[in-house]
Amino acid sequence: MANIKPNRYVLQSNDGKTKVDYETSSFIGQPVFNLTQGPGPIRHFSGSQIRTVDTEIGTLVSVTTHLTVDTGSTSFSVLIPAITLANVSDHKAFTTEAIITSHTGPNSVPSTGVHEKYQFIPMKGEANFVLSLLEPIMGALAKSANP
Repeated sequence: MANIKPNRYVLQSNDGKTKVDYETSSFIGQPVFNLTQGPGPIRHFSGSQIRTVDTEIGTLVSVTTHLTVDTGSTSFSVLIPAITLANVSDHKAFTTEAIITSHTGPNSVPSTGVHEKYQFIPMKGEANFVLSLLEPIMGALAKSANP
């Protein structure tokens, strides 16, 4: 029995207004994070725009959704639990939390006090494994380079 780590996570808030489609590695070899908030357009993030931190409670995946030079920023994060799939066609449902964080900046008023405010969003999702086109190509290249 294979133990496979998922590489795609599709999540939605309980009210359906917030949606996340996160792939740890896409066909171009980089992570991709697509975020929909309310009626707005889908926001696309890739590569270094996506930050991940492994913690004892899961992997925290974050993107910056709004940035100013002087008054702060807003980030969107989602906590991805550790999940193991039985095979490549397996999928697992899970629940988690997304966090919208408002960060103060150097010119925010007042300059003292609490510098982050959090909004938690309950999420439900599904983890699965997606075989990208790059993986078979890279495997074939590795075999041809090391016969």
